[in-house]
Amino acid sequence: MTDHNALDGRDEVLEVLDSLQAELANGPDWENVALDRFLDAFNALLGSIENAYTNTDRPIPDSPWTMVAEALRGARFYE
Repeated sequence: MTDHNALDGRDEVLEVLDSLQAELANGPDWENVALDRFLDAFNALLGSIENAYTNTDRPIPDSPWTMVAEALRGARFYE
């Protein structure tokens, strides 16, 4: 039996991925345009995402999908 609640928020990640692909096609002004740099930044940001929320005085979201979506967005510029 599939837990459909586990999929709540998945559409947010899919929308972010679509948006990032559209940005990338238009030659974005990202810090991490190369895939290896983007993935490295995504890994680092996702691995310490709680610090990103704490440092910006934002509550940690309940949804892990939201955290993944925000880490994807952040990986464009995270060093």
